Amino acid sequence: MRKKINLDRTRLAMIRGKGMILNVLTDEKERILIRAESEDGGRRIRIRLHENYPGVITYSLDEPIGPKKTELKLVK
Repeated sequence: MRKKINLDRTRLAMIRGKGMILNVLTDEKERILIRAESEDGGRRIRIRLHENYPGVITYSLDEPIGPKKTELKLVK
């Protein structure tokens, strides 16, 4: 992974990995905005401070919410 992402020209970067997509962009006030989503959907995204580096925010996925596949059960 790159240590620095240059957003000067594109104003947008997409980072993909471990089932998660991070969209990084800047707004008109030069603030960096991050939008996180899971690739397969239905997952909770945990955002917290890094244990060893207090100035770093980490993103991770929890266990899937509900079943991944639709289930149908016939009841008599």
